[in-house]
Amino acid sequence: MLGMFLKKQRSMASGAARYPLKIVTLLASLAVFFSNVINAAPCEEKIIDVHAKVNGWSKTEKNQRFVDANDTSITAANIQNLRVKWVFGIPDTESPRTLPLVTGDTVIIGDGAGTVYALGRDSGCEKWRHDAGSVPRTGFRVTQTPDGPQLYFGTISAEVVVLDLQTGVELKRIKADEHPKAMISGTAAEYDGIIYQPISSWELFWAVNPFYACCTFRSSVLAITVEDWEPRWRAFTIEQEPQIFESRFLLPDHVGPSGAPVWSAPTVDAKRKRLYVGTGENYSSPATDTSDAIIAYDLETGAMVWKQQFLANDAWNVACVIPGHVNCPSERGDDLDFGAPPVLVSVDDKDYVLAGQKSGWIFALDPDAGGETVWAYRAGAGGKAGGVHFGLAADETRGALYVPISDRDVAVLGSSHSGKPMPSLQALDIVTGKPRWVTPAPGDCMADGEKINSCHVGFSAAITATPDLVFAPTLDGYLRAFSAETGSEVWRYDSVRDYDSVNEIDARGGAIDMGGMFLDGRQLFVNSGYGQVSQIGGNAFMVFELVDDAESLQDTAEVNSDEK
Repeated sequence: MLGMFLKKQRSMASGAARYPLKIVTLLASLAVFFSNVINAAPCEEKIIDVHAKVNGWSKTEKNQRFVDANDTSITAANIQNLRVKWVFGIPDTESPRTLPLVTGDTVIIGDGAGTVYALGRDSGCEKWRHDAGSVPRTGFRVTQTPDGPQLYFGTISAEVVVLDLQTGVELKRIKADEHPKAMISGTAAEYDGIIYQPISSWELFWAVNPFYACCTFRSSVLAITVEDWEPRWRAFTIEQEPQIFESRFLLPDHVGPSGAPVWSAPTVDAKRKRLYVGTGENYSSPATDTSDAIIAYDLETGAMVWKQQFLANDAWNVACVIPGHVNCPSERGDDLDFGAPPVLVSVDDKDYVLAGQKSGWIFALDPDAGGETVWAYRAGAGGKAGGVHFGLAADETRGALYVPISDRDVAVLGSSHSGKPMPSLQALDIVTGKPRWVTPAPGDCMADGEKINSCHVGFSAAITATPDLVFAPTLDGYLRAFSAETGSEVWRYDSVRDYDSVNEIDARGGAIDMGGMFLDGRQLFVNSGYGQVSQIGGNAFMVFELVDDAESLQDTAEVNSDEK
């Protein structure tokens, strides 16, 4: 987030300094116009199948990121037959963030300027597009309403936007939080006609301004009734309202408590009527007991049922890494969020809530005992980009939790490693927490004896499991799949290259981060490119497909190519 924020600020400042406002506005308008001139070919068939195959963060609201054999045909036996089917060049971004909605015949994605595209699943042709006016930052979801299937997503300006699935026409726009620095990053969960939308914030970046009164944002989850799109309840992660706790001469007062953001998808426990969320750091002092925590809310009322904090006094903002530290909290924490959604599983008739933290620690909680810790295991050294960054996967049948570890040092944010970095993919026994296998991150980011610019090893993106495979891409731009039984690598594809896109704009792959890979039927879907925090940027939305004849689809290179 820091890289995109700084890039945006530099760009705005440069434009304001060099050109009068009217000229800047005209140039921006022309840029938008010309960027939309080149389109994917229009689809002959515009009707969209309403049955969602990929619908949000995970196949179910338990957030296991597990795809069973009924939903994917890709196995260890045939994965070598995956080929690139088509690529869409995502405009106006080097760090695609939105996650696709996939139905039987359509893929819906967003770009970096606020445009939403409905594309034919077979060829990437265009069915419709919609200018949302604000950048989508979540997964797209479809819900069934009395008025027909409707599409919804969250934006950088903290809005929930609702579109007609068949036409892309906007039906509703909900301001989820009035705080001026609020945004939405976490994909909503849905249960029994209610969506549960977490809300995060940019405020930790604004703290670098010594004249900014830091900080006043409190994260929350907003429950919205799908039938009429009206709010039902709001549950804060910090129940106390911010207040002045330190007066400053000639500078704005320090305000708190604040932060504890929920920037990942909530998890629904239908049996107990609970909603589980993971929180991040406090933005300002005083630190609270709900930062870096797993919190359970009542699904019906939003009341906080229990909370378990796993790192106290983690109050931090970006002012802590610039000279002067003017708005840095006195605690000066390490920013070790729960950025991955909690995972609800059942093994041997016992339920567990599994959570992975950026600290590198993995926890199993007992949902029937107020979130009491069943076991804890340290899988990595941790850091501001993980440890566990974006997402775990679990297979209840195997009794296995799959854990991606990044352990990369983000120098611009300050190091928080405590131990030797261990970038790796690991399988843990769900009942005991003991490791079954550990696979060190492949690759070394070296070419001809020199480090490849912006290349990092490690697993930061969310992972996806099937009965026999774990799909775990890496920051060096490789798509990878590993044996669920042994952890050995069985497939890889180097995505860092140029592609011919269906919409005829420059498309290039890069680091694989955030949402990772999604599967349905004979196809695999992934965003390649994530240029934030000094990683390899890119803008390629890629669709792979199993083929019987390897020559029947064009591909840009050998699937197992090591060439960088």
